[in-house]
Amino acid sequence: MDMMDMYTRPFAIVPKIDVPDLGRGVLPVQRFGQFVREVRESSSLIGEARILNALQSYEVDISRIGLNVQLEAGRDNTGAKVAPTEDSVDVTTNTLSMKELITKISIEDETLEDNIERAQFEQTLVTLLGQGVSYDLECFFLHADTSYTGDRALYKINDGWMKLAGNQATTASPTDDDWPLSLFDEMLGKVPNRYKQMIPQMRFYVSWDILEAYREYLKGRESAVGDQAIIGGPNLTYQGLPVQYVPALDALQDGKVRALLTVPANLVYGFWRNIKVEPQRDAPMRRTEYIVSLRADCHYEDEKGAVSATITV
Repeated sequence: MDMMDMYTRPFAIVPKIDVPDLGRGVLPVQRFGQFVREVRESSSLIGEARILNALQSYEVDISRIGLNVQLEAGRDNTGAKVAPTEDSVDVTTNTLSMKELITKISIEDETLEDNIERAQFEQTLVTLLGQGVSYDLECFFLHADTSYTGDRALYKINDGWMKLAGNQATTASPTDDDWPLSLFDEMLGKVPNRYKQMIPQMRFYVSWDILEAYREYLKGRESAVGDQAIIGGPNLTYQGLPVQYVPALDALQDGKVRALLTVPANLVYGFWRNIKVEPQRDAPMRRTEYIVSLRADCHYEDEKGAVSATITV
């Protein structure tokens, strides 16, 4: 800039922050897989669930087939051949129908200038967004309920894993002398007979109060398990099944404790492929807002193989 330019144009107008690949408002598809990885690593339950990735449609069918087979005698009392009775075939489909979810973050100019290498900004943004939405996404997958009457509009647009579970435990109470064993036993008893062979692969996902009540119970036992509970060992089990704390189960803060019993891979969720990141410049405040939107949904591969419990404390 020469002297004449300095007097005629004393300052330069910067229309936007120069961030490669974000001006068009959509992250490249390749970034989608990375976003999902960050979400899974930053949550308690999502990382163990089954993900349907790189979807080709905003609706995805999860179909399963079951055969009700009954063997019969091939001959009658006289030794004559008999025709078999036709067995039934049960075909069931659960559908993921992607719901739009949105959030917004603001990046101050000073943050960009001082702390983030611009060449790596897209990578950093993807990482931060993945970590930021993971907890809320897990809450959505667990607590969504179209009959929900609370003040969180997000939960009203869908039904989540707690509601969709095919079996509910309702009679166990924190006032039981053997709480929370009474809850665990009731949940195990609610597993239909045809799914009991899957129990060794199941997990108890529980609220904090349930975990602590179980830890207190174990402390009273003079055994290695009691010692583990006292020193805070993380790997608690009941009848060989992991008892795992999921912070998102306590998200509603409504005076209730919750638990979910299922095989982790039975929990299914998916993302529709476009994750939009749209920058919006706020020049007076010297910052850029990024509006993020995605479309996701959850269901079970087989909801009959899941037991949920919502107990008032």
